Amino acid sequence: MPTRARRERGALFRRAVESVLAQENVRVVPLVVINGPNPDPELTAACRADRRLRVTILDEANLPAALLVGRKMVHTPWFAELDDDDILLSGALDVRLQALQKQSEFDAVVTNGFKRTAAADTLHLDDVSLIQRDPLRSLIRATWLLPGSWLCRTDRVGVEFFEGMPKFLECTYFAVRLALGCRIRFLDCPTVVYYADTPNSESGSRDYQLSHVGALRRLLDLDLPPDVRAEFRTRIRHTCQGNARLYLREGCLQEAWRWHLQSFCESGGWRSIRHTPRFIYALLRS
Repeated sequence: MPTRARRERGALFRRAVESVLAQENVRVVPLVVINGPNPDPELTAACRADRRLRVTILDEANLPAALLVGRKMVHTPWFAELDDDDILLSGALDVRLQALQKQSEFDAVVTNGFKRTAAADTLHLDDVSLIQRDPLRSLIRATWLLPGSWLCRTDRVGVEFFEGMPKFLECTYFAVRLALGCRIRFLDCPTVVYYADTPNSESGSRDYQLSHVGALRRLLDLDLPPDVRAEFRTRIRHTCQGNARLYLREGCLQEAWRWHLQSFCESGGWRSIRHTPRFIYALLRS
């Protein structure tokens, strides 16, 4: 469980921990990785004093580093992850564990989950059978891995799966690593609640959007089939254009133009020419 241990998220963190400790038919050892400057002293002290938890602290606010450290702390046959603002449903770990115990050929299990907003709960995955047939190419359409929705065999999903992980899109990166190197069992059974609109979440930040290109390019370092590589490069092109539009709205014309030009270097980059007039017009107006 990676956490910044901020006071304003203390209640959410405690809720997440209790959802783990309440799991039935399994013995759970929560590994808490507090990462980032200025964690809440009271929350940090409470974590350290709780004998049910194993706690380590990193000075840098870095989710991939926290996940890597957490993986290195694992000394059990199975491991999973949960964000500090999400919760496991009752029986979540038991369902996943039984699936892997019954089918020893699988290295990891991924379940469905609920995405919760103030408006409603929605199921994350529509067609699990389609994903089971081709996990890697299913990632081109959307990421099937929710934080907290999986369980892995420790002896088959090693530390290397968490190395090289980008700061953002870490679920997509880990899903690609699993799809390339593991046999995955998908279950159409929701076992986690992912809170999509938690206040002050990094996934809703400006940095999150602007960092997508770098995170997607990190995927290209992996040994991807040509068609999958081309699709991710197409996504990079669209993301470059998204960054260009963001800077254009902010009036940062030089940065907008730079991102627009970058989009020409990706798969199907010639299609970006249709957006060029708006940038030229903005430059002329300035």
